[in-house]
Amino acid sequence: MHGLWYRLMAEERLYSITEAAEKLGVSPATIATWIRLGIAKASRQDELGRNRYTDSDLVEMERRFQERQARKRTP
Repeated sequence: MHGLWYRLMAEERLYSITEAAEKLGVSPATIATWIRLGIAKASRQDELGRNRYTDSDLVEMERRFQERQARKRTP
């Protein structure tokens, strides 16, 4: 079981900020802003220290952004 977990993690797709932005339909600058605001975070970094995002990260970013937008609309 332990080996399977490591294989699954190794196969998990990691996205650059540009790729993540394309998948979410926003600009890389928007994701950078979300990171500063605490809406987004990268769960991984590559060997050069660049943030990398998983599909789970993208789902969480979208969820947190939608929650934030809903709170802004609520009087």
